[in-house]
Amino acid sequence: MKVKTINISEISENSVKVVNVDDKDIAIFNVEGDFYAIDDLCSHAEASLAEGEVFDCKVECPLHGAEFDLKTGQAVTLPATKPVASYVISIEDEVIYLEMEDNA
Repeated sequence: MKVKTINISEISENSVKVVNVDDKDIAIFNVEGDFYAIDDLCSHAEASLAEGEVFDCKVECPLHGAEFDLKTGQAVTLPATKPVASYVISIEDEVIYLEMEDNA
């Protein structure tokens, strides 16, 4: 299911915006003009990944320093061992859409 989120102009380059879809916070990152979306909640501890530092297309959890790949959601450093969900993004008419699982 494709879900409409926000306009690309709402996320300046090299920044992040958290959107709520079906009671789930999803962080949408703009990394040098490329957009990525992952669950905002770290899989290791309850911390917002949107508040972490972004470098080399990874985000570092601000609480314990675990890193996640923005393209896949995979945990790439300890202490996190579980991935976070990542979402396929499409852009139509300057609007970001996320591909979500259809729970129907």
